[in-house]
Amino acid sequence: MVLEVLRLGSFALPPEPDMKHPGLLCRMQRFVAGMQVAVVVYVEYPATALVVVTVIDVKKD
Repeated sequence: MVLEVLRLGSFALPPEPDMKHPGLLCRMQRFVAGMQVAVVVYVEYPATALVVVTVIDVKKD
């Protein structure tokens, strides 16, 4: 599910600078397997790796 969100999802919010580190925090979202999943990743340019910070089920009431 996380890989699908990262490959095919869209940005839920604009990327924002991390307060403790020089990179950006990016939140992406996608409807996967019957639920709205959000993934927050930490990106530090020019590194090619991502660090998954959290994965949540976004409830829409």
